[in-house]
Amino acid sequence: MSDFSTRLRRATMAEHREAETRGFISRLMAGEVPMAGLVALTAQYLAVYRELEAAADRMRTEAGPVSGFADPALTRAPALEADLAHLHGADRESTITVLDSTRAYTDRLRNLAATSPTHFIAHHYVRYLGDLSGGQMIGRTLSKHYGLGEAGTSFYRFERIPDPRAYKIAYRERLDALPLTEDDAVTLIGEAQAAFRHNAAVFAELGNLYPDKPEDLARAA
Repeated sequence: MSDFSTRLRRATMAEHREAETRGFISRLMAGEVPMAGLVALTAQYLAVYRELEAAADRMRTEAGPVSGFADPALTRAPALEADLAHLHGADRESTITVLDSTRAYTDRLRNLAATSPTHFIAHHYVRYLGDLSGGQMIGRTLSKHYGLGEAGTSFYRFERIPDPRAYKIAYRERLDALPLTEDDAVTLIGEAQAAFRHNAAVFAELGNLYPDKPEDLARAA
């Protein structure tokens, strides 16, 4: 399965596009979501990454290639904790709540990614390769729109990975080197598609909670 990474990318394109084009994310990137929405998103990410990184801790002890994916350099939870502390202080009216869609996502991580290398790699791929691909640009955009500087956006910077492009190439090579049966490949692809759907569900719930532009909220107050 020498080109599995390409097969995986193509098989998840529709779900990936559906997740990243959700209205909440588009408006967030345009600075049209109130600070409370950014706080809420950061809180959801923290819940997800705590669960995913607990799974990574277990996978480092596993024999075989899965341990190579559980790279501590990717760890995001401490950065998210720092970001949330900063952002919540900037918007003291916010209430930090883990959403129903996020709980469904973390339940799946706990029940599958923490016990199955195939499922773990699927979720790992969806989250970290996406973060490495667009994280720095997203961080700069949010910093500009919300006046954050570097504080509040450390999640989007991988200080221990100086060359994200080279890291992603090596990551895809690890995917291609996985000793997958066809059944394994189908399972991994299906779980990656499910991971994108979970992300889309979180964005949809956030969009329902923060449907308006900040100026519209101000006029309604």
